[in-house]
Amino acid sequence: MSDNLTTVDHVGYTVSDLDRSVEFWAYLLEREPKARKTWDVPYLGRIQGYEDLKVEAAFFDLPGGLTLELVAYHSPPHQTVDMETFNVGNGHMSFVTTDLHRTFDRLRGRAELRSADPVRIEWGPYEGGYAARIRDPDGITIELVQLPEGGVKM
Repeated sequence: MSDNLTTVDHVGYTVSDLDRSVEFWAYLLEREPKARKTWDVPYLGRIQGYEDLKVEAAFFDLPGGLTLELVAYHSPPHQTVDMETFNVGNGHMSFVTTDLHRTFDRLRGRAELRSADPVRIEWGPYEGGYAARIRDPDGITIELVQLPEGGVKM
């Protein structure tokens, strides 16, 4: 591992409607964002390579100490990409839950559920646990995992 890379600061996703996304993620995480702000400052545009950049972002504390940044671009105007999980470059975030069935049921009607119910993991290091995938309003994939009794076997 590089001596220069010391920690992960945050994970960010671009969203189409910040109000809608904040509502969804606040429900999922069971907490409100720690900050929300609009930026119209030249240095951000220079960092990203966009002239006349204007963004609005919300920040959530995540379990484990990371920060989630949700960003809505006002300028340049956003475009939508194909969010299918199998597409190159698509990512997902994975959360561990102590009761996946309860969490899954709580999200019915709020998230796109990729399976009817949580799926029992039949082999590999997570064998005996459960997993499910959901999508937020913009199609961002979120994995939910209930670890097997005795923990993960790597």
